[in-house]
Amino acid sequence: MSENHNLYTALPDTELAAHFRDAGKVLSDEAMVLDNVIRTLLATEGRVSNKSIILCLVMALESTHDQAEADVLRRTLEIVVGYTPDDA
Repeated sequence: MSENHNLYTALPDTELAAHFRDAGKVLSDEAMVLDNVIRTLLATEGRVSNKSIILCLVMALESTHDQAEADVLRRTLEIVVGYTPDDA
């Protein structure tokens, strides 16, 4: 699990990182999704932003036909959006 915690250092939002780091098993499915998104973004873009996470989650949500997976993606998206400040 410490490897996952290290991934959260790539997040620009320290509060979002702390939320997932401190959630433990409560958000294990959502954390797994976020981990995969972070890894993908680091590999493809070299950096991570809340906007890029949101776009990845929306694309995954639009392409899945599995209801359980869609639910986890939606919950993860809701958490990330909740920690993303509005553009002023």
